[in-house]
Amino acid sequence: MILFCVPFAGGGTEAFDGWREALAPVAEVRVAELPGRGARFGRPLLDSMPALVADLAEQCEDLSREAFALLGYSFGSYAAYALALHLAERGRTPRRLFVGGSRAPFLPPRDRPRHLMPDAELIAELRALNGTDPEVLASAQLMAMYLPVLRADFKVAETFVPTAEPAPCPMTVFGASRDAFVPTADLSAWTRLGGATDEVRVYDGDHFVIRSERSRICRAVRADLTLDALYAAS
Repeated sequence: MILFCVPFAGGGTEAFDGWREALAPVAEVRVAELPGRGARFGRPLLDSMPALVADLAEQCEDLSREAFALLGYSFGSYAAYALALHLAERGRTPRRLFVGGSRAPFLPPRDRPRHLMPDAELIAELRALNGTDPEVLASAQLMAMYLPVLRADFKVAETFVPTAEPAPCPMTVFGASRDAFVPTADLSAWTRLGGATDEVRVYDGDHFVIRSERSRICRAVRADLTLDALYAAS
């Protein structure tokens, strides 16, 4: 099985370091290559969900040849959900959708749009999220490169038209108990988009629990994918 992962805002393939080893041989982990970072540094940024989904769908061109699942975290959860709908409409339904660290997409905004914040305010927001190296936040040169990428990702999520379209497959939701930006009730609201097989897992940690609890999250994902494969074979 292939697990195609979409990182959090500003993140690249490094967001899922260690996942390939943790999920082998149950799943082959692939991480979305997003413009403006990593191997696609310098490429034009994408700041709308339709454009991003079209880009991601190209990266998933071969997924129709075998079973696959999608996983997204924070900003990436919206992209993975929208991608799941897009692929299902074209006859390529994921076996499972994992969404983490975000409020359900049909909920009204709680905060000011981050992509419109002045630089100083956005940097303060990043510091509060506790996911960016303090040395990076303190470097004017690095932030000059990083902020446009973040703004584009935030704009994708914050201009995503609220939707309550049901997920086309079983869904697992996960997040953090001490996430100041995603209340547990708002995280759990994702389950309204799926069926009886949905599950919500809450780990101890802040917004970047995907790093602090990587081992536990990977074990749970691996278990889900193993059971899905057994169910499909029965």
